[in-house]
Amino acid sequence: MGILGKEAAAAMAAVEAQQQRLTLQRLIAMVEAERSYHQRILQILDQLEGEMVSERQRIEAPPSPTVDNTMPPPPPYEEVNGIYASQAHNGSSDIMNYFLGELVMFAYQAVSDVELSLSVGDYVVVRKVTNNGWAEGECKGRAGWFPFGYIERRERVLASKVAEVF
Repeated sequence: MGILGKEAAAAMAAVEAQQQRLTLQRLIAMVEAERSYHQRILQILDQLEGEMVSERQRIEAPPSPTVDNTMPPPPPYEEVNGIYASQAHNGSSDIMNYFLGELVMFAYQAVSDVELSLSVGDYVVVRKVTNNGWAEGECKGRAGWFPFGYIERRERVLASKVAEVF
């Protein structure tokens, strides 16, 4: 029986060693899977960070020049309310008669308090036109400056549109 006991002990030791090798292999495979998972997550986070930085730069970058950005700013307050010597002739100024214009080019969104937002199809009573491409006018009860090149002069207006102007 002593021999059977030694053989049984040897067999049990062999089984235990085999189970330990199998357990070690499974642990190594699990650690490798975890490492691969975390490397993939790191790649995704790096890609996401790059996209976020790119988006932030796009948002914070100054806008590319558009039609509105190429125009000079509206005239200063002094020009709006004053008469310059270059405009005066014998103590009087050359005043342009008011006329009606229709916004036909593009909608215009005011950038400051002195500017007038307009939509395509709006009619504007034009009061003053400056040399730098801006006009002062009134539309729908509001007054302000807008790009003169956006409107076309109108001699006649449909009666249904007259109420919209004033």
